[in-house]
Amino acid sequence: MKALSSDSDPRLAALVLAFKEGNYAEVRRGAPELVRTSENDEVKSAARELMSRTQADPLMVWLLVLTGLLLGTLSLYWMTRGAHGRG
Repeated sequence: MKALSSDSDPRLAALVLAFKEGNYAEVRRGAPELVRTSENDEVKSAARELMSRTQADPLMVWLLVLTGLLLGTLSLYWMTRGAHGRG
């Protein structure tokens, strides 16, 4: 991605600062608005890049779902066939 000057758009500069500070919620709120309203294609591209960097990694989402399913399956198995409650 081509580097933009810091004075290209103050809204973009604010979003970059929020990203650097770890305020991803602010980036997720402000970047779509910037993409819709900016007339500069480079600013739009930079805002899209910031949005993509705050999205969850699809692999991690699937691994989290798989972990939850495994935990649920093992818990259900343990509750129905496990040794709990046997003195």
